[in-house]
Amino acid sequence: MSDLPLSVLQDAHRLAALEEYDILDTPPEPAFDNIVSLAKQICEAPVALISLVTGDRQWFKARSGFEPSETPLEQSVCAHALLTGSVLIIPDLTLDERTKHNTLVTGEPFIRFYAGAVLNTPSGEAIGTLCVIDNAPRPAGLTEAQTEALQDLAEQVITILELRRVVEDRNDVVIQQRRTVRATLKRALSSEAARNKQYRIDGWLAPAQQAGGIGAFELDMKTNTSRVTPEMCRLYGLAVNDQYPATTFEALTYEEDKHLVSNQSTRLEGNVILDIEYRIKRADDGALRWLSRRGELVHDDNGQPVAFRGTVQDVTKRKQAEIRQTALLELGDSIRDANTTGDAAEIASRILGENLGAGRAGFAIIDLTADLFNVERDWTASDLKSMAGRHSLVNFKATIKNSQIGIPIAVSDVTSTDWLALDYDGYAAIQARSFINVPLMHGGELVGLMFVHDENPRDWQTDEIQFVVSVADRTYAAIAKLQAEHEQGILNQELSHRLKNTLTMVQAIATQTLRDAPQDAVEAFKQRIMALSSAHNVLLHQNWSAARIRSVLESVLALHGETSQFNLRGPNLNLGPKAVLSLSLLLHELATNALKYGSLSNAHGKVDISWEIQRAQSQMEFVLTWRERGGPAAIAPEKKGFGSRLIRFGLSGTGDADVQYEKEGLVAQFKAPLALIMDN
Repeated sequence: MSDLPLSVLQDAHRLAALEEYDILDTPPEPAFDNIVSLAKQICEAPVALISLVTGDRQWFKARSGFEPSETPLEQSVCAHALLTGSVLIIPDLTLDERTKHNTLVTGEPFIRFYAGAVLNTPSGEAIGTLCVIDNAPRPAGLTEAQTEALQDLAEQVITILELRRVVEDRNDVVIQQRRTVRATLKRALSSEAARNKQYRIDGWLAPAQQAGGIGAFELDMKTNTSRVTPEMCRLYGLAVNDQYPATTFEALTYEEDKHLVSNQSTRLEGNVILDIEYRIKRADDGALRWLSRRGELVHDDNGQPVAFRGTVQDVTKRKQAEIRQTALLELGDSIRDANTTGDAAEIASRILGENLGAGRAGFAIIDLTADLFNVERDWTASDLKSMAGRHSLVNFKATIKNSQIGIPIAVSDVTSTDWLALDYDGYAAIQARSFINVPLMHGGELVGLMFVHDENPRDWQTDEIQFVVSVADRTYAAIAKLQAEHEQGILNQELSHRLKNTLTMVQAIATQTLRDAPQDAVEAFKQRIMALSSAHNVLLHQNWSAARIRSVLESVLALHGETSQFNLRGPNLNLGPKAVLSLSLLLHELATNALKYGSLSNAHGKVDISWEIQRAQSQMEFVLTWRERGGPAAIAPEKKGFGSRLIRFGLSGTGDADVQYEKEGLVAQFKAPLALIMDN
């Protein structure tokens, strides 16, 4: 542990800050699990962890792709990250002096790449990291967008920890309040006179209920009337009264949730769900609210239910946070499969609109030079028109000017916002009275906007704005990736075109140069050039990184007659670029010989091509077998030409080739180290 930053790890203030969260050794929680899932997706890594570093260990609050729940400090890479205060990226852990002797690097699970964003508390104490790990080195590290996203998610971890602490403190108060309410109710029910006054709450209890957002009720089964506290009335948006018919509250329940709350029939049967969460539409403003009810049935001496009483609390913020966290996960899963920027924008727009209950949501590409913006696709509620299409920026000059600063803008009422005076007509034309805009900047220039519109004035909440920003960040990252892939595809096509032109010119030069040579030799040379061209095509489709072996085989063998004469069998491995070129030339020579002299020289012959991975003495080997049948007996050539030497050369130049000329046909087996075959 001598190489670790002990002064930081053992710092009393840092350890106290971590201890205050009361988070160590707690069970998994969806909010944290969702964050590591997003980190894995965004950084395209097999492992993501929320690591909390104590004075003697690192413990993982959330983990994905990593089995241990904690490790000793001697194995901690995150401990080194604490010194940075921001992000630590180590492209190859085996080359870094701090980590090359770490047993997680030198032994199972053989980690090679690390990127960790430090978890800094509001007081500035580094308590751990949100990190991603890979088993392969990444010389380029993370992209700028991935690094920023990792930092943003690390900030979300701290936000959740802070909220978690506040909620726990509040829950302690709420529990005490509920005990007080129930004790008061039970005492109040000790006499009929007290029963009639039980909800005329003393001055000391009412403020406590209001602060905790807790209402209390007792429903008389005989009269189907509820005696209620003032806070109960406020939760439902009702005028403050001592009592209401039970049907008043039942009518305000969302239709989809009415099966959850009790009614007169279920109460009389004693078939009541005591503890539930459900939605209501408040009577005064029509706002959607989530309520949590905790209740109990009161029975008479005969065991028959005579009353139902309990407490109700507004839990809207918590439910909305859970719903939006789920929405972000859905966005990550869905947008990963998007094929175009339009698809990505449509997915994000729907998730924004539906989760915020807005009138319209979408993504606009902005062209300041042409003074235009284009909405390829958007999402709208039934009462608003789509903005899909091209539009002039003339009516939104003030909006564009302020968006060029690069920070989100939330406007609750366009018509009462002075700096938007020039844009009043523009927003009136699209029926947008309030909005949130999140700008997309590139090279310091405004190039896009993620927007949410509502046809009515709306006081946007901080968590709503943050949700739009989170969706926009993920959408912009996905769009950037799609655009990069599109540009790479265009580049690949151009490279392929130029390469084919070059190979064609090589063929022409060779034909002229070898015009006095035997025609067979010239044709053999041309065919080898075609095999190379085919291999290049396969690699270009894979961005010159790696190619599936089956794609390589099918591409090369298609140049040699009916593919039905070939039987392919083996795992669909990724081959490195060098192996692709080597295998293509090797297969071309074998297939050419089979066409001339072997099983492909007639319509009934077959070639079985199989490949597998075998364990050799100290390494894994790739083994490829070519077996001909249904043709003439194989005869060894009298002369060893270039083609024969190429076959003997084997896979990737290893020279490990066993060629047998048998009665049933040629049998050739080639071996090479698996690492060499897959080397990229």
